[in-house]
Amino acid sequence: MRVLTAPGLFVYGAMTLAALAAPPAGKTDKGPSAAALPPKVGIRTPGVQIPIELLKAEAEIEVSTPGWVTIGESVIVPDSGKNRLVRLDAKTNKPLDEIPAIAKPCSGSVFAFDSLWIPSCGSQTITRFDPKAKKITATIGSGTADVTIGVAATTDSVWMLTDARSTLSRIDPDQNKVVGEMRLPASCNSVAFGEGSLWVTCPAESRILRIDPATFLVDKRIEVSAGARSIAFGDGSVWVLCGKEGKIERIDPKTNKIVKTLDLAVPGAGGNIAFGDGWLWVTQTGFPLTRIDTKAEKERVAQQFWGAGGGYVSAATGAVWLSDVAAGKVKRFDPKRVIATLAE
Repeated sequence: MRVLTAPGLFVYGAMTLAALAAPPAGKTDKGPSAAALPPKVGIRTPGVQIPIELLKAEAEIEVSTPGWVTIGESVIVPDSGKNRLVRLDAKTNKPLDEIPAIAKPCSGSVFAFDSLWIPSCGSQTITRFDPKAKKITATIGSGTADVTIGVAATTDSVWMLTDARSTLSRIDPDQNKVVGEMRLPASCNSVAFGEGSLWVTCPAESRILRIDPATFLVDKRIEVSAGARSIAFGDGSVWVLCGKEGKIERIDPKTNKIVKTLDLAVPGAGGNIAFGDGWLWVTQTGFPLTRIDTKAEKERVAQQFWGAGGGYVSAATGAVWLSDVAAGKVKRFDPKRVIATLAE
C-alpha cells in the first residue's frame, strides 16, 4: 500500500546531487546531446547510469509541490503548496474531482475498508474519505506525526504514527476511533504492512521493528544500515532503503535476517522505494529513478537515471509514478519503456 521539507520533498545542503549534473560553464542544457557528464556518485558499471532526459513519461500532471503517491481506485498526490489533494484516474491519468480541503495533508495515505484514509498535520486528525460517494465520512482525532509514511492498514485496522514521540495508534474502522496505542523508540519515521506484520523504520537506532498486529507487540528488532526511511515488499522479501549510506537491505521475513545489502553509491540522498511489475524502484535526489533487478542470481542495480528531480516513487502493474519535485510534476512511466531506455 517514504532534509524533508514536505512529505516527499527532499533537500540536502547547499549542493544537491542534481547540481553535480549541471552543464559545464558556458554551455546550455538542451537535451541529452548537451548533458553534462554523470555525477561522480552512483553505480559506475558501464551502461547503468542514464540521463533522465532520455526517459519519456507516458503522462505528466502539473502539481506545484508534489509529495507521496498513493495508488488504489485512483491515484492520490498531495500538493502541499496549494494545500490540496490531487486525484487522478489510474487508467486515463486524467484529473478527477478533488477531495474536500484537508489542512496540511501529511504522512501519506492508504486505501482500505472502501475508503481513503488521509492524515492531517493541520488539524491533527485522520480523515476517512469515500471515493464512490465523494464525501468525507469520518474525521478522527488521532493526532498526527509529520513523517515519511505514517499510515498503513492491516486486515482489520488502520495504523498510524500519531505524535513526535513515535506513538503507534490502532484505529478501528468500524468504530472510527483509536482503540489502542504503543510507544516506539524516538524518531521512527515510516510504517508499512506486509508479510503478515507491521514494519517500522527507526533510523535513530538503525533498526527495523517487526510488530505483530494481532498481539500489538514487537516481535523482532532487526539491525540495518544507518538512516532507514522506506520499506517495500516483493519477491518474498522485505526491502529497506537506508539513506545515510545509500544502501538497501534485503530481509528474509522467515528468518528476520539480512540476506543481501545493495549499495546504490549515493549517500545522504534521501528518497524512498517501491516494488511493482517485478522490479524494485528507488528515487533519490539527483537520481530520480533507479530500477533494481531482484530476480537475478545476484541482485543488481540495472538502471540508474541521473539528473534533476527525485521525490517519491510508487508502483503498480504497468505503471511507475514519480513525484518530480524539481519540475513541479507527477510523472507516469511505463516499466517497459524504462527497461528499453538505454545509455547512449
